[in-house]
Amino acid sequence: LMQTREARGVDADIFYVELGGFDTHSSVKVNLQNRFDELNSGLEPFIQETVNLGLWENVVIVEFSEFARTLNPNSGAGTDHAWGGNHFIVGGKVNGGKVIGEYPDEFVEGVSNLALSRGRMIPTTPWDATWQGICQWMGFSEEEIDRILPMRGNFNQSQLFDEA
Repeated sequence: LMQTREARGVDADIFYVELGGFDTHSSVKVNLQNRFDELNSGLEPFIQETVNLGLWENVVIVEFSEFARTLNPNSGAGTDHAWGGNHFIVGGKVNGGKVIGEYPDEFVEGVSNLALSRGRMIPTTPWDATWQGICQWMGFSEEEIDRILPMRGNFNQSQLFDEA
């Protein structure tokens, strides 16, 4: 489908793929390893195919979850709902190899200003950060990005990714 973009008269395609099973209230180690194996089994051939077709420089992949997990286990060797999740962004033109956000010195409530009870971490990078750079890369105007990300004006520009 991506190869037919010009014939279809479109500048960009957006595809959404969902993978469930990350709500790991028990047996987090086994469940997470299985989910990562499944994720990798889809990502690796997709990336290789876009490279083979000469499309990789025009691809960006964003992984995200709507919520995070606690760092401390619960009684079922699992984790519970939390804040401060992680995301990854990969693509042919992505200036990667970085971890963005503030990594806590301590994970203990009262010792770190980012740690809450049971390993719940307060996020330091806004959700809008990821999407601003992607919107710019896709060619949206600043006015369009303001409509897509109405909260981005609440953050310091240094917290938001840009196309570069």
